[in-house]
Amino acid sequence: MAKRPDLDSLVVPKGDEAPAASSEAGSKSYAHTLSFRLTAEGYRRLRRFVADQEDRTGQRITHQALIEAALDAHLTKLGG
Repeated sequence: MAKRPDLDSLVVPKGDEAPAASSEAGSKSYAHTLSFRLTAEGYRRLRRFVADQEDRTGQRITHQALIEAALDAHLTKLGG
């Protein structure tokens, strides 16, 4: 199995964040901001997953978009 590259070069400072490649970018009005903490391993998994998805689809995905979709799917599954 090929060794995976270090993904630190993919980190974008928050102020320089590029807009999402989705047609919904900028169309949402956010009412609340949430913060949460990840372990170093959890953050590596998130970055690796996003990088794999971008390679597979050829489209950029933000951590925000991924986490929103995961939360929506989880709440829908639970009937919320």
